[in-house]
Amino acid sequence: LRVSSDKNWNIIHARNAIKVAADQGARLVVLPEMWNCPYSSDYFPEFSENFDDVDASPSFSMLAEAASCHGITLVGGSVPERSNNRLYNATCVFGSDGRLKAKHRKIHLFDMDVPGDFYFKESDTFTAGDNPTIVDTGAHLICYPGAFNMSTGELLWE
Repeated sequence: LRVSSDKNWNIIHARNAIKVAADQGARLVVLPEMWNCPYSSDYFPEFSENFDDVDASPSFSMLAEAASCHGITLVGGSVPERSNNRLYNATCVFGSDGRLKAKHRKIHLFDMDVPGDFYFKESDTFTAGDNPTIVDTGAHLICYPGAFNMSTGELLWE
């Protein structure tokens, strides 16, 4: 999904993509990381949502409604979650009834500092989650971070 700095557009765009997948027969739909905002520390606080206040969380509400409407299991990629004055890179999983099955807060935050070349640290903005999350989706798969490149992957390979 391509995202923009317009949160409402991102939500509508994701909702349409979910519908297309469901209409094509998908029973499990997985959105990408940070689908509701640009992937930048400048945007995370502004686009963050409190999942405990569903009325103030348009991304959470849309995901629950889409899962129920299409009768699918929906892994909501991730969005910035605001809780107790902290931000988390959080994923919600909704069952085909639209109910929350699980919430996962990213444990291994992406931190990379290549002097003179590249600097980005999720830990400058996000608090790491504490626990892995297991959820029964009916599918047999394991989701793992995709940040396994030559610069960052070596720390995670063992």
